Amino acid sequence: MSSPGPSLVLLCQLVEDLSESERRTLVFLCGSRESEHSPAHARGVLEGAVRSSERPGQVVKELLVQLRRLDLLRKLCHCGRDEVERQRGAHLLSAYRVLMVDLSQDLTTEDLNQLKFLLGGVLPRDRLDRAKCFLDVITELEKQDEVSSDRLDLIERCLRDVNRQDLAKRVRCLTNRVPEQTQVQRSCRPFSSPRPVQALNCHQQNTRPALFLHNSPGRSRQPTQRETSCSNHLEHYRLDTNNRGVCVIIDCVGQDGELLEQTFQNLHFSVVLHRWLSVGDCQSTLRSLQQSPLLRSASAFVCCVISRGTQFHLLATDARSAGLHLDSLRRMFTPENCPGLAGKPKLFFIQTYSVSPYEPAAGYSEDLETDGFPGQSLVPTDADVFWSHCWTSETQLQSAGHHSQYLRALMGALQAGRARSHLVDLHLRVNADVCDHNQRNPSEQYHLDLRHTLRKNLYLH
Repeated sequence: MSSPGPSLVLLCQLVEDLSESERRTLVFLCGSRESEHSPAHARGVLEGAVRSSERPGQVVKELLVQLRRLDLLRKLCHCGRDEVERQRGAHLLSAYRVLMVDLSQDLTTEDLNQLKFLLGGVLPRDRLDRAKCFLDVITELEKQDEVSSDRLDLIERCLRDVNRQDLAKRVRCLTNRVPEQTQVQRSCRPFSSPRPVQALNCHQQNTRPALFLHNSPGRSRQPTQRETSCSNHLEHYRLDTNNRGVCVIIDCVGQDGELLEQTFQNLHFSVVLHRWLSVGDCQSTLRSLQQSPLLRSASAFVCCVISRGTQFHLLATDARSAGLHLDSLRRMFTPENCPGLAGKPKLFFIQTYSVSPYEPAAGYSEDLETDGFPGQSLVPTDADVFWSHCWTSETQLQSAGHHSQYLRALMGALQAGRARSHLVDLHLRVNADVCDHNQRNPSEQYHLDLRHTLRKNLYLH
C-alpha cells in the first residue's frame, strides 16, 4: 500500500515558490511531454506523479534535490540532501530525464543555437523557434518519437557535432547502461512512455510521411525491440556501381557549377551541366528530362540548382519574372509526373541568392507558371525525396571569386564520405560547417532547410 503523500497545500506551496525555468524542469522530470509549465499545469503534473507513486514523499524530495532547491527541501520536507540520499535506495526519477536536465544546465546559449540549427531537418522551424531551452527541444523530439530513454543516438551525434564531446560521453554512458523502468516512469505513462512497440510495425515506420532524420547505421547502441523487429526491413537503396544515376546541374549564377559537376562525376553519376538559363529555359530543360530514357535506367536522380531567387521562387537569369516555384520544381519528378523515377531516391540541392520579390505592374501578364502548383508548401509528401535548400543574400555575389559556403561544405562532405556514411549523416557535417561559418562571419549568413522522406538508408559511396 502506498504511504501517505504530501498534502495538496504543500504541493501548491512548492510550485508557487518555483521560478518559471524551475517549473519547466519539474514538468519534464515528472515525465510530461508538454512544454506548458504554468503554475496550474505544473501543479497538476506534480500531483499526478505523487499520487501514483509508491513513495510519494521521496519523489518530492528527489525532485527538490534535482532542482537544487535545498531551501525548499528544508522548509517543506524538514530534511537535508544527505538524508534524502540515505533514504533514496533505488532512484525514483528517470535517469534519462535527470541526464537531460543536467545537459540543459551545462549547455551554453551558443551550444543550444547550434543544436537547433543541426536539428532543422528533424523538427519544423516554428517549433525550434519556440524552444527556449534544451528541454523544450527534447520534448519536441519525444513527440516525434526521435528521442526516448533508449533512443539517444541522435542527441549524442548532435552533441559531438557541436564539439561538446564531454556531454556526448555522458549520453553514451547512459546508453550503455541496462535500462531500468523507474517509479516515475511507470506512474506517468500517459506523458512519458514511448509508444508501445507493438503499435508501430515496420511498414508504418518505413512509410510514414513525416520528415525525420534516420538513425545512423554506423553508430552502435543497445538494440531495442523495435530495431530487432525492423532491422531486416530498413534496407538501403541499391545504386548501380558504375552508373549510379543522373545528375542535372543548372548554374544561373556562374559559380560552383563546374565543381559540382566534377564532384558527382567522381561519384559515378552521369552529369549534365546547364549554364545561364532563363526561367523558361529551366522549365523546358526539366520537362524534357522528365521523358528521358536515362531516368528509367538510372538508380537515382540528383538535381542541383544555383540561382537568384525569392522566398519560394527561382529567378534564374531573369530580372523581371515571377520565377519558377520551388514546389513546382520538385513535383516535376514525382512518380505521377515522372514514372521512371518511381521508388528511386530523388535528391535536390538548391542554393539561392535572395533578392527582393518582383511585383508585376498593372496589366502585366506572367504565364511562366500556368502549369505550376498553387500554394506555398515546400514539404515533400511523396516518398524517396531528399530536399536540401540553402539561401543567402544576393550581396554575396558581389565578392570577387565568391563560392557558396553551403556548396563547398556539401562537396567536401561528399568527397570525404568514403566510410559509407548515410546521406543524412553527411548532411549533418554540412550543417556544422555552415553553422561554424555563420559564427565566424555574422554578415555572411547562410540559412539551411533540410527535409526528406527517404524510406531506406542512402549511401553515395
